[in-house]
Amino acid sequence: MEQRNSLISKLSSEDLPGWNILDKVSAQLASAQVVLKAGISWIFTLGIQPDMPFYQIKNLALINRVTFTSLLLALPGSLILMLAGFAYPFSLLVCGALTLFLILALNCNHQVKLAQSLFAFSPAITIVIYTLFELSSGGLADPLTYVLARQGLCLALLLPVMIYGFERPYKWMVLGVCVILFLTFDVVSTRLSGTRMNNITGMSQGLFSVLSVLQFTGLAACLLYLQGYTMKHEQQVRMSNEKLHSMVVRDGMTGLFNHSFMEQLIGDAINRSKRSENPLSLLMIDVDFFKQVNDSFGHNAGDEVLKQIVKLLEGCKRSTDYLGRWGGDELVMLLTDTNLQGAASLAEKLRSLVENHAFPHHRRLTISLGVSEYSTQDNVAGFIERADAAMYRAKHGGRNRVEF
Repeated sequence: MEQRNSLISKLSSEDLPGWNILDKVSAQLASAQVVLKAGISWIFTLGIQPDMPFYQIKNLALINRVTFTSLLLALPGSLILMLAGFAYPFSLLVCGALTLFLILALNCNHQVKLAQSLFAFSPAITIVIYTLFELSSGGLADPLTYVLARQGLCLALLLPVMIYGFERPYKWMVLGVCVILFLTFDVVSTRLSGTRMNNITGMSQGLFSVLSVLQFTGLAACLLYLQGYTMKHEQQVRMSNEKLHSMVVRDGMTGLFNHSFMEQLIGDAINRSKRSENPLSLLMIDVDFFKQVNDSFGHNAGDEVLKQIVKLLEGCKRSTDYLGRWGGDELVMLLTDTNLQGAASLAEKLRSLVENHAFPHHRRLTISLGVSEYSTQDNVAGFIERADAAMYRAKHGGRNRVEF
């Protein structure tokens, strides 16, 4: 085996004159495959934005795929229609192809609503126009072909229901429009056909129309039920994911960001501060003699006290600041676009607010705070450690103090 490999490696392009040609062909095929995949992927994602609802993303993906596939089958489709005995297959296919090109162009320009409407109703309108034209010209003499056209219209009218079924403001309106279109087609086709189509099913035209509408509404109801079930399942999955995400980043008792997520937020804030050169400050907060509350009144009372302190602190912070639970009765507040002087002023305000608040069991509680401002030589750990050290100085200095 080794001798065989060494022999192959020694062969030069002169020994195998066709080798270079094979290499070039293989490389060109690989390049063509990459370009083809990129082009098809671009077509399939036309008009799709990441922030769209899941059903709209699925609808647009379906529209793009069906449209592209229909364009590929346009000429073979015209041949099949000609063999099936249709009178004007090529003109019908040309109109369909132009419509499909227009749908792709609208999606490419992010005209999503217009593209959806055109895709949803164009098959049904095409069937209506073609059938009525055939009836008026006398070309549709076979009753079976007329029945097939009606069934095709019934299925085509399910397409707008499927496209708009997830959107509550539109689905019932679209369903009503489809029923009216179906009944209008019935009335007009009956008048155009005269007596030729009166007994196509062995029953009166009126009863046949009623049964057809019941068939359509029954299929549409099944489709809407499946879409409603899908929407409900999607909402449950999204709520579960949000709950899991909240459990990962939030503290279960206070609802604040937890220790690990606050570290991540502080790291991100440092990176932004480096780029923008805006000041950044940190408050480390500890509840004085919190253990005595737990020992005297129980852990439930301690939890309630901590929740009230959190509520007081959250009422004073801006929407761009972040409050988290660092551990036990220690809290941390990240202050964006705030220098040391501004952070110290806020810390003193928070200290006074907690000191003057009446907690359960008529207790007075205080907090000790440490303040640090980010400097360019700091990393995440150093920035936090300086605020933590200042907070411990406040505790050792008599508590109910601010140190920085």
